[in-house]
Amino acid sequence: MKDSINKELIFNYFSGNATAFEKDLIDRWSADPQAREQLFIWLMEWENQNIQYNADVDSAITRHFSRLDEDVAAPETEVERSVRRPTLVLPANGKSWLVAAAIAFMVLSGGWLARDHVRYEIYSTSFGQIQRLVLPDGSKVVLNANSTLRIPRFGFGKTTREVYMTGEADFSITHTANHQKFIVHTEKNFDVEVLGTEFNVYARPRRARVVLNKGKVKLHYLKGSETDQIVMRPGDLVTFDVPGHASVTKTANPANYSAWKAHRFVFENESLREICNLFEDNFGLEIRIPDSTLAAQTVSGSFTALNAEELFEILADDSGLSYSRSEDGKVITLDY
Repeated sequence: MKDSINKELIFNYFSGNATAFEKDLIDRWSADPQAREQLFIWLMEWENQNIQYNADVDSAITRHFSRLDEDVAAPETEVERSVRRPTLVLPANGKSWLVAAAIAFMVLSGGWLARDHVRYEIYSTSFGQIQRLVLPDGSKVVLNANSTLRIPRFGFGKTTREVYMTGEADFSITHTANHQKFIVHTEKNFDVEVLGTEFNVYARPRRARVVLNKGKVKLHYLKGSETDQIVMRPGDLVTFDVPGHASVTKTANPANYSAWKAHRFVFENESLREICNLFEDNFGLEIRIPDSTLAAQTVSGSFTALNAEELFEILADDSGLSYSRSEDGKVITLDY
């Protein structure tokens, strides 16, 4: 069986084109830990070669209003998820004013949602999904599950490059010749300012943090009613509690906080309650722990899993826990 497994077959499997027989073959092969490690190496390679896709909103707007004039249905297209400055092609039938007026109406009276879709390219991930993006300046972003990233549709400014995010993302920022700052805005009352560096931003409802892997960044955050700053060095971990208070510590392995990019989950004395929050944030799966003592139990280790089901089974087996599922499978209750 080992000889019949190769990269071409695995890439075909990741693309969703494997046969039922091939899927079964791969499932049995990947049960071996050494084979699983190879599987994830190929997965990283495949994901880096297959940047994901996003709808071309500008073309969709043009097509939509062109159809009003021509009454002809046109199929929607997709563009490579390498972020580019779009070109709005107006119809050559004397009705270009219709498109311009429609877009102006969307911006002026369509509400914030319409404005966002015109001014920004918006990328979002669903539960359990990871997306890799290459920005116009060459910077790379890996967007974790249940997260969003907004990028100026018509290019960055002359002095700054500004994006807006919710959820979690890993950034590798390209330094520009004119030292143009790159700023990540969050909804957690802090922004990250960089020139060229690698860092991870986590900004979810229950907690927020920034981990610096390489370079130097400056955090701007609200401290009460005042604005304060923290300059981070490699290995710094800044966490924000619910009220927004910042705490700076050192981590020996900052890369562990970005391990999710390779579908690896690293826990260092994480309580089961905190891990359950991860399942809800990343996978939309609710895990209940009625026993407070059990909820405080900690877990340490590195676990590789492609999805929520695999990760949960590994953790439950490793911790010796029993569990029950709701009828719809969306709620799991843990017990000893």
